[in-house]
Amino acid sequence: MDSDKPWETVVEQLYKDLYPALHIYALRVLGETALAEEAIQDTFCIACAKREQCLASTDPRRWIMCTLKYVCQNVLRTQTKLKKLLLSLNTGECQDAGTPDLVSVDVLFGDLSDSEDFQLLKRIALNRCTMLEMAEELGISVESCKKRVQRARKRLQEKIHPCI
Repeated sequence: MDSDKPWETVVEQLYKDLYPALHIYALRVLGETALAEEAIQDTFCIACAKREQCLASTDPRRWIMCTLKYVCQNVLRTQTKLKKLLLSLNTGECQDAGTPDLVSVDVLFGDLSDSEDFQLLKRIALNRCTMLEMAEELGISVESCKKRVQRARKRLQEKIHPCI
């Protein structure tokens, strides 16, 4: 890449050149168009945040592809952890001897279940809704949706810390 060009021009060209290949890869790994598009968006956000690293690499295109690979792995890991966690809560696998049977996530986390953020987290984890779908449904930006899910995850982790 020509390091004399402004970053905006470089990243725009990388996006145009790589998008088809990135999309095919992300779709194959994640299995959903919305997740693939979100992963690509996150990849370019990372590239913008770490533009010096990207530009300093011997091959910025390869740097972007590797970053997407790690983003996809993180998405899969996060989805798997959350699904296992919520399913284990529903089946009671995570309980200790002093904990009553778990009827549902809502019963166990009654103080959290009224929270819109918690309901959002459940929809994403159990119903496989994407951040984009939920953001559109709620009339908020994707970034706001991500932040709400992040807050709900944090509250849930704090609540079940002994089980993790």
